[in-house]
Amino acid sequence: MKLIIVDGSRETMARTRRIIASAIPDIEVTEYDPEQQGEPGEEFDWSLYDALILGKGLGTPDDGLAWLKRHGGEPGFPPVLLVLDADSPVTEVRALEHGAAACVNRAELPTLRTVAVLHRMVKARAARGGGAPRRDVSVYREALPALTRQTPDGKGIGYRFVRLIGQGEASRVYLGERLDNRATLVLKIIDTSRITDPQVAQRFAREAKILAGLESPHVVRLRDHGFTRDYGYIAMEFFTRGDLKQRIEHGVTTADALNYLLHIAEGLKVIHGAGVVHRDIKPGNIMFRADDSLALADFGISRRVDETTRLTRRGSILGTPNYLSPEQALGQEVDHRADLYCAGIVFFEMLTGHKPFHAESAAGLIYQHVHAPIPRLPPDCARFQGVIDRLLAKRPTDRPASAEALVTLLLPLLADLN
Repeated sequence: MKLIIVDGSRETMARTRRIIASAIPDIEVTEYDPEQQGEPGEEFDWSLYDALILGKGLGTPDDGLAWLKRHGGEPGFPPVLLVLDADSPVTEVRALEHGAAACVNRAELPTLRTVAVLHRMVKARAARGGGAPRRDVSVYREALPALTRQTPDGKGIGYRFVRLIGQGEASRVYLGERLDNRATLVLKIIDTSRITDPQVAQRFAREAKILAGLESPHVVRLRDHGFTRDYGYIAMEFFTRGDLKQRIEHGVTTADALNYLLHIAEGLKVIHGAGVVHRDIKPGNIMFRADDSLALADFGISRRVDETTRLTRRGSILGTPNYLSPEQALGQEVDHRADLYCAGIVFFEMLTGHKPFHAESAAGLIYQHVHAPIPRLPPDCARFQGVIDRLLAKRPTDRPASAEALVTLLLPLLADLN
């Protein structure tokens, strides 16, 4: 049985996965973070899964009901258990009208009742003959024994897929294991035989090239990359202590927030020094190793500022709506100062536990990034308002000139806390 959980809370997803896995030993559970991965596009293969647990609250402008309405009719779409944040008969009726198989209150989600509901959903799907026709997904099954390529000396380098972590429109991310030394790592792959847009492969190759040129403890470490006959792949280090989004959910101390921002700035110094703009700085892309060191990850939409070949149309918007600089939101050219703006959003969220801007739609968030006043910190964090004012300035020229300038701005504040 394959289950996918889509929810705005990493903590909820992890807790639910543990409960369900303990009750159904042979289940394979994929956690999908909508804020981190965005809304699935047309190429997202829902037929991989036998059931979907979908949160109404996704941490994005749209909620789970909107996703259900848009995607419920796609080929192979699985039966849905919709998670409500509070008891609401009206919302439950709307969910069932849009095709949900059942609803459950969030407080009841990580319980054995959820397991019983899932069993009923999957059994009912089987009785109907599996619902919509499933796509041919054999190339993505966990039964794939290995991903192997030959090196110039004739030796094979192989990786075993352990479990699917997540998927985007063009790529899938697996927890993997290197066959020769059993080292755990993360494998990001694209199936080149299914790609119809050549820019997908170009972006993938560019991400690998960018990572290969970065050497810093504050940036994710590349283990290997290349193309086999059927796949393009990037092997990266596995982060055992999760991401910053999880920590914000639990609450980040003022001292830790300042320290994390300093290390984010150190990572930005390295990538900006290499002529790279990240363009997607957000809590889900800031990872922690076993020693609690911090690293920037996910360079999928990064680009070099000196590139002459554009892989996106001028005027298109790349990034996550909650963490867009005004110039990104307007589809304008961006430089390293766009990353500093995003770092300011992350810093505000660490200090307060919530994002600085809220809206009912992505368009509403874009408007606020461009036009809304810079938000005020609560009194207990007011001493950092100057940093927020600089980082969230609407005009790039009013922000710190560089990540190094941000480090210089932060060091006295850090010294005052010690």
